[in-house]
Amino acid sequence: MPKIAKSAIVIPSKLAPAAREEFIDALYKVHCEVFDGVSRDSFAKYVVESRAEHTWINVHRNHAGEIVGYFALHIFERELAGKASAIFRAEAGSLRAYRGGNTNTRFGLKLGVPYLLRYPGRRVYYLGSLVHPSSYCLFAKHFDVIWPSTRHPPPPAVVEVMDELANSFGLERVTSDNPLTRQVHWITRDSEVERHYWRQSNKPAARFFIEANPGYGKGDGLVTLARIDPHNLWHMISTFFGERYARRREGLTAMLYRLPIGRQLLRPAEVVRRLEATALFGSFGAPSLATLARSAQIVALPAGRIVFRAGDPGDELYVIARGAVYVLADLGGAGEGEDEDAIIDELASGDMFGEIAMLSGERRSASLRTATATLLIQISRAALFSILEAHPKLSEILWKNFAARRFDDCVRGLPTWKTMERAARLAVVDTGQHRPLAAGERAEVSAGELLLVLLGTVQVEQVGTSTVVRAPAFFDTKQALAVTAIGAARIVRIAR
Repeated sequence: MPKIAKSAIVIPSKLAPAAREEFIDALYKVHCEVFDGVSRDSFAKYVVESRAEHTWINVHRNHAGEIVGYFALHIFERELAGKASAIFRAEAGSLRAYRGGNTNTRFGLKLGVPYLLRYPGRRVYYLGSLVHPSSYCLFAKHFDVIWPSTRHPPPPAVVEVMDELANSFGLERVTSDNPLTRQVHWITRDSEVERHYWRQSNKPAARFFIEANPGYGKGDGLVTLARIDPHNLWHMISTFFGERYARRREGLTAMLYRLPIGRQLLRPAEVVRRLEATALFGSFGAPSLATLARSAQIVALPAGRIVFRAGDPGDELYVIARGAVYVLADLGGAGEGEDEDAIIDELASGDMFGEIAMLSGERRSASLRTATATLLIQISRAALFSILEAHPKLSEILWKNFAARRFDDCVRGLPTWKTMERAARLAVVDTGQHRPLAAGERAEVSAGELLLVLLGTVQVEQVGTSTVVRAPAFFDTKQALAVTAIGAARIVRIAR
């Protein structure tokens, strides 16, 4: 399982010229895995050879000693409105398999707090020109008051300061009438899945960022400012330690659930509380939630942990109570150098996974790995099936989720479909009509309809030909066809 084995602080100004060039090459190699649009010279000038009065770079390495990420922190000492001021700026990049930890926050606090104590009367700001929703979400989580934000639109005087600072760092406006979007040219190498994840995100900070900086996918940055004062600093420290405490408590709770006393005292109330907070189960009545809680488990996992692998038996469904997970097409035995293109989906709090194996009776069709520290509710097949009849809406959601993932697996590599945005592909299958078929039952599919064989084995007859196919299978019909179930099956007919 990939993880950061060691982090060390490098001060570039203390490196000999030859060592500094080697250091730039090593960091730039990682940078190019994360970002596009920046030359080596530009990267070196911006990150390693910055004109800041102070520059520290926290370098992350794996167990093989290879650099897998970096976090550069700069302090520029300026005079603003006639007063001595300090501007903190930062750049960061990590290979995807090594993300999700809290090492950068610790690093920032370790260096930032002593600086503030050394210069107690100095005004200190953190200025970012953020090029991705994830960066803005972290910014919004750690600082209570930031500009711009939904809660804190910047007043004119603050906009003037932000404009002045952005100009002083050579950041050109994207449009002449908006001082807060700037040309940064750092283009995050997001996959289609990641773009879809952020566009569909229910995080208020992510939605605000995308609305305020719609060109982030082209490397545009949103100028973001925070005053590092006692209020914001306390918020950052309390958030950092609050998260650590919450994760330790969740881990302890998950451990107690495995003990007989824990099953009796903790499980029902804790699981019900977690289920009530999800969109999927939030409308369920107390008896149904209690039924689930009696057999459910809470599972607390760190970032980078495999939940299950493709081919594993699947008798449980999972609901994400907190955190995020990656859906991987096939780990292929890859370890620390695993192929990042294997990611076929990213799921967030409130999402569920594992329903394919649960509904189909098959083994796991994909591997799941936590993207951040994650809390899961594990629900057994028996507990879930006992309430499906009483909650047809839940059954519909499960089957629609199942169909969406299988449909995307079938069509995303086909010429007609691979140029289509993932959201558009999923919208197509969402309109489909589901039909379960008993053994021997026959269904007619009209010419021009799309057909997804979702479950089971069927015989497909078309223009005098007959073929036996096993789910999942997809047909883009030009002529009418007939489907006969060989054993229990389920199909989805989709109007073009």
